[in-house]
Amino acid sequence: MDSYLVDLGAAFLTLNSVTIIVTMLAGVVIGIILGALPGFGSSQALALLFPVTFAMSVDQAVLFLIAVYSAVEYGSSIPAILIRTPGTGASAVTVLDGYAMARQGLSHRALRISLYSGVLGGTVSTIIFIVAGTSLGIVALAFGPGELFAVGVFGLSIVGGFFGKDAARGFLAVGIGLLLATVGSSGFGGLRFTFNQGLLLDGIPLVVVIIGFLAGPEAFRLLVDNRRTAAGQAVVNRAEQKERNRVTRADVKLLIPTWIRGSLLGTLAGAIPGAGGSVGALLAYSEEKRWSKRPEKFGTGIPEGIAAPEVANNAVVAGTLVPTLSLGIPGSGGAAILLGVLISKGVVPGPILFQQQGDFVLTVFIGLLMINLFLLIVGLLGTSTFSLVSRVPLRILGPFVLLLIVAGAYAFANNSVHIIMVLVLAASAYLLEKINIPVVPIVLAFIMGPIIESNLSRALTITRGDFFEIVTGPLTAAILILALAAAVYSFVSNMRQNRREAQATD
Repeated sequence: MDSYLVDLGAAFLTLNSVTIIVTMLAGVVIGIILGALPGFGSSQALALLFPVTFAMSVDQAVLFLIAVYSAVEYGSSIPAILIRTPGTGASAVTVLDGYAMARQGLSHRALRISLYSGVLGGTVSTIIFIVAGTSLGIVALAFGPGELFAVGVFGLSIVGGFFGKDAARGFLAVGIGLLLATVGSSGFGGLRFTFNQGLLLDGIPLVVVIIGFLAGPEAFRLLVDNRRTAAGQAVVNRAEQKERNRVTRADVKLLIPTWIRGSLLGTLAGAIPGAGGSVGALLAYSEEKRWSKRPEKFGTGIPEGIAAPEVANNAVVAGTLVPTLSLGIPGSGGAAILLGVLISKGVVPGPILFQQQGDFVLTVFIGLLMINLFLLIVGLLGTSTFSLVSRVPLRILGPFVLLLIVAGAYAFANNSVHIIMVLVLAASAYLLEKINIPVVPIVLAFIMGPIIESNLSRALTITRGDFFEIVTGPLTAAILILALAAAVYSFVSNMRQNRREAQATD
């Protein structure tokens, strides 16, 4: 107990420094800005800022990168809500209800719900980390390549079954996403669908797919439908608009169960190496839809549809630190960069870290709580500014979004071919939406495809090519059975709904 109090005192002493506080605040601001840029996920942001940490102390460097990591996850939701352009793959789920709410003239409300959810997710997962960090790390080790392959299949069954108007169109969209993900070099060796074109050897970049399928159709829609004065919202009394944009006590009461479930799922997803924010947001959204008393409202702009993926997305940050610090196993690309910083500064992650350098661990814990507080303050100050985007006339916003799409596609690798790719995918997505095929499952399947393939490849290497051994593992089999059950349930529930609608028409 005495040693704990000594470590706690040392942690507070470290954090009670103007340099550390300014560093964390700067990390939050930079992270929000980078997160709002299409394609700048946490891994890219941390990689870009890694050289900045060379002149910093270990505490300052780690807290700076964690601040950037947390803020990027929130920042990516801003363009997802306002212009349907998620900064990262994890924010693609937020598009479903966040953008729908913004089109109703409630962009300020959507941004506030996203902010509160993100801060709560980060705070709750940090507390969970403090209480059970080492234990969660040991549990996460139970998920090997075979189990992660099964988690990916389960994710696809959720995406196909619950992210469209009906399961058939949903799974068709998943198939399109997986087909696009196979372009390029295979994890099993060889090339697929490259058609002897060098530009396809590395596949279609994720940034191009996200921008093309999510922002592209909206850019075309804004250009075509430019008669309204603002993006999807009617002109209303300013006082009435302000009242509608408030997050009330009733909203908070409604969202408490969502925040609890999403925080737990996000922390778990972060603790499992290789799962990450996309899986956490997807699982949280699907579970929230399953528990909801009004599942048919998801996708129309309800608070739970924004809160679930956002709380899970930010909870992933502390979750990824569980295997990183307690076991020395990075839970994501961003965590791998954090691990590199630790090692370069002479800190050796592992169970012994909690015993020998307890003051450092507590500094990270308490620093995470402070970072979430800074994120709340900066987010509240910036919400009103961010929401001004929704008031821009369509005749201006449409060309601006199209320009942002072209710039984002080119800036990713300074390759003009990516501009052609993104425009082709955008036009395809626009046509797919016209025939009621959802595009979000395409993006999510594109993200999940490489996760499934790479883990299946590793599992086959471990089992020397015995696929039966992989799928009959206790945990793997249980997850695959859940995936099958979810797919069957989605088709059955669609059939029942169609039957009820047919009877109501008669």
